[in-house]
Amino acid sequence: MNSDHEVINTVLNKLLELTQSFVLQLETKSSDEAENFVDQRQVLVEQLQEILNNQEMDHQQQDELKRILGWDERIQGHMLSLKNEAQQWLIQRSAARSQRSVYENNYAVDSYLMDKRK
Repeated sequence: MNSDHEVINTVLNKLLELTQSFVLQLETKSSDEAENFVDQRQVLVEQLQEILNNQEMDHQQQDELKRILGWDERIQGHMLSLKNEAQQWLIQRSAARSQRSVYENNYAVDSYLMDKRK
């Protein structure tokens, strides 16, 4: 039982370190780095869930988890910002493509050009 308690602390510490290191440089994190963070965090969360099937957290551990989860709003805000940025890029790219297609000549290969003389 004591070892489960220590394992919970270990996983919480890893989760804290991962979250703090991500949040400290949050504004410079790319979408790939955010995705990597989410993947790493998910592994730790799954480990924690597995342990919690057999052992409950004490109050100190619950407080630590709440503190870690307290950064989620900032993290989600940054991820939403990245999503909106990517969405804007796609919209601009689509608009540029449609504008460009208006000016590109799409002549059929077998077409003829006829001039009339006056």
